[in-house]
Amino acid sequence: MIKHTLDDVDRAIIDLLLHDSRISLRNIGAQVGLAAPTVRDRILRLEDVGVIEGFSIRLNARSLGFSLEAILRVEPLPGKLRAVEKALQDMPEIVDCSVVTGEDCFVARLLLREVGELDRLLGPLHDMARTKTSIVHRQPVPPRRPPI
Repeated sequence: MIKHTLDDVDRAIIDLLLHDSRISLRNIGAQVGLAAPTVRDRILRLEDVGVIEGFSIRLNARSLGFSLEAILRVEPLPGKLRAVEKALQDMPEIVDCSVVTGEDCFVARLLLREVGELDRLLGPLHDMARTKTSIVHRQPVPPRRPPI
């Protein structure tokens, strides 16, 4: 893995894009003290070296009717790892899932319209895994860039 060195201007550009990926090059330039074409060149360089992988949107789950967010920890039963992974991939309510070390093999984040949906979602897993579910109360640390 190649480590890329970023200067203060690169970090400022990244912070602005993380906050609003649709911000104009002119607006970025005004905030970091560069002309828009120079900002474009820096962003293209950050993409070329793999620091920026893409641009995306954030959805407001509540406005789409998802009032609950839950963390699901999953420990597959012996011989069921692949089946559990496939089951998790097939659940559209799971918006993020990681393979982790430790007692659990998977940690997933899911969105629910109501707590009663948990039975329907977790039922198929019970023959394959042990699960532990926590309802998210709040998120004191929102997604952010690493300390570059």
